[in-house]
Amino acid sequence: MARGHRLAGLIMILITGATGKVGREAVQQLVGLGRHVRALSRNPEEAGLPDGVEVVAGSPADPDSLALAFQGVEAALVVLSGDVAGQAANVATAAKEAGARIVLLSSGSLLHPLPHGIADEHRAAEKAFQSAGVPWTFLRPGPFHANTSWWISTVREKNAVRCWVGNNPGAPIDEYDIASSAVAVLTGEGHTGKAYLLTGPETLSSEEQARILGEVLGRKLDFTVAPADEVVAVFTGITGDREAAVGNVAALHSAEVPWAKPTTAVYDLTGREPRPYREWAAGNAALFG
Repeated sequence: MARGHRLAGLIMILITGATGKVGREAVQQLVGLGRHVRALSRNPEEAGLPDGVEVVAGSPADPDSLALAFQGVEAALVVLSGDVAGQAANVATAAKEAGARIVLLSSGSLLHPLPHGIADEHRAAEKAFQSAGVPWTFLRPGPFHANTSWWISTVREKNAVRCWVGNNPGAPIDEYDIASSAVAVLTGEGHTGKAYLLTGPETLSSEEQARILGEVLGRKLDFTVAPADEVVAVFTGITGDREAAVGNVAALHSAEVPWAKPTTAVYDLTGREPRPYREWAAGNAALFG
C-alpha cells in the first residue's frame, strides 16, 4: 500500500526505520525542506508520518518489498534493527539494482578497541554495502540521549537511577542531531565514501546525566551503577546469548570508548553545534513523571 503520490522531477529519498526516533525526525526534516520522501514501514496505516510522504509496506528483512521500495530512489537513509548484518545485505542488493546511494546509520561501537557483538554486527553491515559497490556514507553515533529513558521507571517510582552502562565519561548525542546529519548528507555533496563519528557537544558521565536530569525535574536522584554480572544476566535473559552479553557489557563498561570526547562531525555536517543533554532532558521531562 502507498499513501501520497510521486512528484515528477524531484529526487526520491527512501527512509527505512522511518517510524523510529532517528528515521521519523529525518522524514520530518526532509519534508520541511520540500523533499520527496518515501518511507518503508511494516504497518503503513499506523506509521503516522506527515502528509505527502509516500508510505510503502515492507521491511529490510523482505527482499521483495525492498526491490519495490527502491524503484525510482536516488538516495536512502538506512536504519536497521534486529538482524543488522542480514538486513544490510538485502538493502545493499536493492540499492545496487536501483543505482541508489545510501546513508547507513551505523554505530561508533565498531571503533571500540574491545571486540564485541554490537561492533561485529555493524562492521558486517558496512562491509555489505562496500562489497556491493554501492555509493555509501556511514554515520557512526555514540550513545543516544534517549538511552536514559531506560531510567524512567526507577525515576518515577524511587527517584533513583540504576545505570547499566557504567559511569565512564562519554559524549552522548541527541537523535535530532543524528537525523540532521543524515539529512545534510542526503541533500548535500562530497560525502560518498566517508564515515563520521557523531557525538554530542559535551563529555558527561552517567552520574552527571542523572544529576542534570534531576535538576530539570526539580528533585535529587539517587545514582548507582549495576555490577557487570547483573547486567550480563539481564542481557542474557533478553537475547539468550551469554557470550555475546559478556562481550557487549565489557565494552559498555570500558573507559576506552570511541565517543569519550566530542567530535566536530555534527557541526561540520550541519553548520551548528549539537544539542546538549540538558535540552533533551527538558524536552522529555514528562516521561519521567
